[in-house]
This record gives sequence, structure tokens and C-alpha cells, in this order.
Amino acid sequence: MILVAPILLLLIVALFWKKARTILLVLAIVVASIETFYVMYKQESSLQEWYEHEDIVNAYLEKTYPEDDWVSRHATRSAFSRAGVEVIFIDELEVVYMYIVEDGDVNLVGYSSEEGYENPKRSE
Repeated sequence: MILVAPILLLLIVALFWKKARTILLVLAIVVASIETFYVMYKQESSLQEWYEHEDIVNAYLEKTYPEDDWVSRHATRSAFSRAGVEVIFIDELEVVYMYIVEDGDVNLVGYSSEEGYENPKRSE
């Protein structure tokens, strides 16, 4: 985590410095609490961004492929964007398409397919 070293340092100093032990332990708890809330806030804002992008991608796909059904999921290991949306079309389960939203525009940035599967239908 971000502030682990300062917390450990405060705890170690608190063990040996008896006069300021309480103050240092309280400070370590405060720092750990701030760090926890920061990490939770960061995760929540990232997830919120993904939900917004998923809605935009779904609207785009409804216009582009009105007859098709698909499933979208959060791209957790994406090199393109933390808010990337992976889409799997029901009639093409062998391929996972990666969409990102930039300035309100939806872009297909790539796809991956099972070995031996060639010519994905929606590789625009």
C-alpha cells in the first residue's frame, strides 16, 4: 500500500519511545485510516468510471449491432484503460472485443480469440 513504511516506522518508534508512544500509535492509526479511505475512494471512482463507459459502449453497440446480443465485463488486465469494456457477442463466443471510450467516442481497440479462430465478424 501507499503509506505502509510511515506506519511501520511510527509503530517501531512507538515501541522504543515510551513518552510519545500513545501519540505515535494514534498517529499510525490515523495514517492507516486515511490510507484505507483513499484506496476505497480510488477504487470506487474507477468503478464508477467503468459503469459510465459500459453504458456508452452498450448504447453504441445497440445502434451498431441492433440484432445482436452481447455480454460486457470489466477489463481488469487491460493495457489500454482501467475503464476498458470487454464485450463477448453471444453468436461469437470465441472472441472477446475490447472497447474504450475517449471523449465520448467508442473505439474498438482490439480483440482476442481462441487459437485457430480466424476472421472475427466485428473486427471493424
